[in-house]
Amino acid sequence: MGKQLIGRRLLACISRNFVLVAGTTVSTVFAVWLVSVFIYEPEYMATSQVFVEPLTSETIPGETLAASDYQTLEAYQVLAKSPAVLSQVLDNAASNYSMAELHNRVTIDRPENSQVLNIVVSAENKNEAASIANAIAFGLQEEVKHLLKVDNVSVILKAGTSNSALDESGSLSIQLSLAAIAGLVAGIFLSLTVELVGALRRAAHFGRKKSPHLQTVFK
Repeated sequence: MGKQLIGRRLLACISRNFVLVAGTTVSTVFAVWLVSVFIYEPEYMATSQVFVEPLTSETIPGETLAASDYQTLEAYQVLAKSPAVLSQVLDNAASNYSMAELHNRVTIDRPENSQVLNIVVSAENKNEAASIANAIAFGLQEEVKHLLKVDNVSVILKAGTSNSALDESGSLSIQLSLAAIAGLVAGIFLSLTVELVGALRRAAHFGRKKSPHLQTVFK
């Protein structure tokens, strides 16, 4: 019974302050939409992988890689972000980034005791990030053949591309839905605050009116 009474009072409060609740909800959704579309620039990540075949016969299965193999992997990590490779990427991927910007958006890492290099690229568009990651993988492969005269780099994972417009639209819909919920909760809280402040003012006003009357009675 108590919960039903609280529910009815809450509904009555929302009804009396419907404009405030609705206005807060709509304003929150509009603000989130405005920030998402015109201000906030999302970052998307894409990863491609290359396998580096050992150049030595010292590598024993189940044991750590030979020192020369580590040096080769480290050299390839540096080569993947070198101007020689990135200049090819800028030509083939039709990117608007400068060499320095592209360099900062690329991360090359290697899992421990692995011959695999992960090429991770961040960009403002999923397809662009995937295109750059794949271009770096194939650019590294070609540069190793050209520079070192060896063919020990294989692309084992290409970064996938998708319909980024649909993905971004879905993400925006989720953000707007969460904004609507947050705005509704904020509107209800504000309406309760307004009701509480009004009740306190009425109580204070009633107390001031009653006080002179009591003084008159007791004189």
